Amino acid sequence: SNRNSNNPLHSNQLKSKTLCTMATTVRLFWKDPYLKEFSAKVVRSFVFNKKPAVILSETAFYPTSGGQPNDEGILNGVKVVDVIEEKDEIIHILEKPLLKEGEEVSGSINFERRLDHMVQHHGQHILSKAFIDVANAQTVSFHLGPNYSYIDLDKRDEINEEAQEKALKIANRAVFENRAVSTTFYDSIEEASKLPLRKLDPTLQAPIRIVNIDGFDLQACCGTHPAFTGQVMCINIINFEKIKKTTRITFLCGMRAINKATEAFLSLKRIALKVAMPIDCPAIEKSLDSMIDDNQKLRKVQSEYEKLLQRTCMQNLLQTISVPPGSFGKYVFELPGKDMNFIKSVGKGLVEEVRTVICLLVPLPLEGKPTTIGFYMTCSNDIEIDLRVLLKEIFSLQAGKGGGDQRTVQGSFNTGDLELVKDAVKTKLNAVN
Repeated sequence: SNRNSNNPLHSNQLKSKTLCTMATTVRLFWKDPYLKEFSAKVVRSFVFNKKPAVILSETAFYPTSGGQPNDEGILNGVKVVDVIEEKDEIIHILEKPLLKEGEEVSGSINFERRLDHMVQHHGQHILSKAFIDVANAQTVSFHLGPNYSYIDLDKRDEINEEAQEKALKIANRAVFENRAVSTTFYDSIEEASKLPLRKLDPTLQAPIRIVNIDGFDLQACCGTHPAFTGQVMCINIINFEKIKKTTRITFLCGMRAINKATEAFLSLKRIALKVAMPIDCPAIEKSLDSMIDDNQKLRKVQSEYEKLLQRTCMQNLLQTISVPPGSFGKYVFELPGKDMNFIKSVGKGLVEEVRTVICLLVPLPLEGKPTTIGFYMTCSNDIEIDLRVLLKEIFSLQAGKGGGDQRTVQGSFNTGDLELVKDAVKTKLNAVN
């Protein structure tokens, strides 16, 4: 017995040439995808992959199939954790063992989850047809995830932003028109192939279920679909990417799309307040483009200024370096107020100018943590030394962490005492011959 359904299209939802009872388990979700509660008999009670499971005489639980995830819910108060289709049977995987074979069971599905999946899946049908109309691009795969869905199209270069905008307009027009949706079963592949379908898998076995969006689309499908396209509410494309010879279109439908659009509008509103502009997308976009352009110019000026500071610092340090003929220098400098990128650039420049081993130290204030001493140590290419070995010896006097290669090491000391660090580095560096 079936109860608690909000199907707005009882008489037209299923136009069947072959009844849904053709399979061992009667698919109630085909007869009425709005059915929330039902009762049935336990046909088999067994263990499936080390988990308790049952097969029922009929069920409203949709199994994972065709890109659409399974329903969830309860059977006699026991949670249904998965639903699997095997041949003609639907297996309900349970949280714990249920009843014996032949006993009556009451079931209820998580209808919020069902409705969301139904809306996303039907939105995919509409969007796939729209891309056929715009670019003759077939959908080769479909994924319905917990947060977003995507389709992979068999075209790459043709699916540009203009094509996406056109497809989205066609899709949302079909949603707005609230077209009726019906399903029909056909007894043979030959019979189904006479229909103007988007595509038809020749390996499909009868009976073949065709989903008809009135005057818009015909497609073979075993998933659940709403009675009218209007229940999809809206479709939004949120991303696209080129993958080999295909294009992946990530999209949202229904409340997912509405929630995302609301989130985007509120974000736009906050941005408009920050830039003191009305909520006008083209105007804000133009303003942001101008800001980005100005920022890039400032970054260029800042980069040139940074290079000038680095050269000045390097020249000042070079004046303090004196290297005897046939030998090499060993120097430790502190550069407070500079970042690691700055001292790296200075260190590289110094060892290129003069034959020396350089260790540059900089205090690293970390928010909420004690100050540590960062270091960057490098040497000229013709000096026979392995700085990794030297670093281990320095760490034996003053603990720290870091690493690198034979010519360059970097990291930080555990202490913030600059004088202690300088003494440890100088002691071991001066011992190098």
